[in-house]
Amino acid sequence: MFTLLRKIRLQLLTENKTGRYLKYAIGEILLVVIGILLALQINTWNEDRKSGIREMKLLAELKTNLQINIQNLQTDIKRQQKSAAIIDYLLEHLDNRKPYNDSLAYFIKEADYAPDVVLSASAFETLKSTGLELIKTDSLRSAIINLFEIDYPTLMQETRRLEDQIWPVSAVPMYQKHFRMENKDYYIVNNYKALLDDKEFTNMLSFRGHLRKASTKRKLKSIEQTQDVLTLIKKELDNQ
Repeated sequence: MFTLLRKIRLQLLTENKTGRYLKYAIGEILLVVIGILLALQINTWNEDRKSGIREMKLLAELKTNLQINIQNLQTDIKRQQKSAAIIDYLLEHLDNRKPYNDSLAYFIKEADYAPDVVLSASAFETLKSTGLELIKTDSLRSAIINLFEIDYPTLMQETRRLEDQIWPVSAVPMYQKHFRMENKDYYIVNNYKALLDDKEFTNMLSFRGHLRKASTKRKLKSIEQTQDVLTLIKKELDNQ
């Protein structure tokens, strides 16, 4: 192609056709420029296509992460609701000074259970390392960032802060005072009358019951926030 164009230029110069040569030279330059622009456009299209593929892949991974998070939160909520109900039962039993029964050992052990907050964020970490601008829709990108950078950390911080402050300082000494662990399934009461007379223990138990219920509300809200972002991701994937 370029050999042919060079021959035409030489022929025009040899025939002393300067005007035609200049027009031809300008046309050739325009042709080269157009070729360069087309090449750049094709390259841009290819990069956009690759970027779109990466975006859809990460959104699919985020979708999976969020579905796992909802399942984990729902499981935690069920355990916390069970624990809160057990605490209510124990408080009613102890406050009314009802006689000891063998089921109390199991209930007391269950009342001490507090699930950790376990949330999956592997896809978001990959997105951060790749570049958050990979998500082209501004509203979706903002929703994802808010969920993983604000909503989730707030949930984890509040849950752990309350449990970490109360459990070692208040709960552990009370349990060590009144119970011994016979095996991993239940606690044995050392002195049931002393337990009935210990208002500090029932106050601690009541406060932890409140924490269970408050944590359940936070996790229910977190499920709603997660579901909102999940809906946006599904909509984005369906539109591709």
